[in-house]
Amino acid sequence: MSAAPSLGPLDVPRRSLGIRIRRVEDGLMIGFRDQALLLSGPAELIYRSVDGRRTVAEVAAVIALEYGIDQAEAVTDVTEFVVDLADNGVFAW
Repeated sequence: MSAAPSLGPLDVPRRSLGIRIRRVEDGLMIGFRDQALLLSGPAELIYRSVDGRRTVAEVAAVIALEYGIDQAEAVTDVTEFVVDLADNGVFAW
C-alpha cells in the first residue's frame, strides 16, 4: 500500500527537487537517494511529461496518443508510475 496520498486524474504531479538526471544512450538515468533508475520508452515519456503544469489525465493523453492505448488504461499506468516514484521522493503533488 502506498504511503503517498491518493492521486487522481485532475491532480498535477511535479518533479521533486534534488533528483539527478543524465541522458544516456538508452533513455534517462535518474538518481535519487542512493539509487539510480533507468527510464526508457513510456517511463521516460511520462517522466518528461510531468512538468508541474499537466494533470495526470493530460500526461495520460500524451501516452495514449504515442502508444495507441486507451485513455483509461493510460491514466491507470501514469497514476501507478507517478505514485511508485513518489514513494521514492521523485514526484510530488
